[in-house]
Amino acid sequence: AAFSDLFGLRMIISWGSLLILLWCLALSALVWRARSDGYENRFMSVLLICEGIKASFLISTGILYIRKYEWLQDILWHWTIDIFFIAHITAIILYLCMPIYYRLNRLTFMYKPGFRKHAWYLGPIIGIIIWLTIVRFDFFYVSDAAWIVCAKGSTPELQIWFGSHQPWMDDAVTQIGTCSADFETTITTQPPGLWLIVLASPFVSVIALLFIRSSIKSHLLGENPDINKSLTSRSLYIGFLGKVIGAVFWFSLLIFIFAIHGGQVTFVDETIWRYGDPNGIERVKYFLWTLSLLVTPVAIAFEAMMFVHATLKDTVFGIDNNLRKTFRNALFTGFGVIAFIVGSELMEAFIGYGMAG
Repeated sequence: AAFSDLFGLRMIISWGSLLILLWCLALSALVWRARSDGYENRFMSVLLICEGIKASFLISTGILYIRKYEWLQDILWHWTIDIFFIAHITAIILYLCMPIYYRLNRLTFMYKPGFRKHAWYLGPIIGIIIWLTIVRFDFFYVSDAAWIVCAKGSTPELQIWFGSHQPWMDDAVTQIGTCSADFETTITTQPPGLWLIVLASPFVSVIALLFIRSSIKSHLLGENPDINKSLTSRSLYIGFLGKVIGAVFWFSLLIFIFAIHGGQVTFVDETIWRYGDPNGIERVKYFLWTLSLLVTPVAIAFEAMMFVHATLKDTVFGIDNNLRKTFRNALFTGFGVIAFIVGSELMEAFIGYGMAG
């Protein structure tokens, strides 16, 4: 099968994104319960949920992703599109609310108790309203989707999932040619507005990173510097820095893929690269594309860890040093196992043998 050596890595990314979602939800609950009446904890708890959802964009491809279970994909579709982009928009809003919870000298007018009391829940409400408003426009609306059903050696069969038949669907089937394996996958409309939202996140993350960097300095200035608040901001800064590095790497990969492809790349192109008759350059593009899907969940997992450290270092983590060491050791052991498996599958992409067979 075409690119069967990357199947294990792709499935690890799909299931790994689900694990990172659960990881972020658990950390969110931990942050909330540690100090449920603290507005900063509530803010961070909501942000962790949004980040976890953003990491889970490939969940549907790892759960019975075949035409027979289209009813399940109908349900997961709302998660993949509606919930996912609501989380993206909400996270952008919350990033811009950072000066409300972490003092910046130039934006002290935002560092008010009244704002902190309401911003943590108004962000998600505004995010939902924005999404429900813009999703009605063609620029953001996924109007058409189809299944491509293949039996090895035969011509691909096109079956409409929702919407109507479009010429670009026939083009995708033509470029796949004779089926190289038994498989079922989907192709959908790729609205530029959705890509715009996703690509906006790294840039807003950079703004949030600058906010946090300024917050570190703000808490150290004056006659009574707040060392504790400065250290909290420093942990947040490390988390954002890790995510921004990952986001910049992901964005650079996309730009490089766009350059060698000669234009914008979508998941329709991925389907053609994966199941069509690939040449050398298409193998490179598909490998880099698959690698880019791994970057965001890993960066978000690191960011979530540092956010929790920043929020709980004076509560849960300060209770018992042994508990803290146990948490840290378990964390790095888990990441080590995941890194080993992912490395194995990356090796398989080159030599044809990995941990998943």
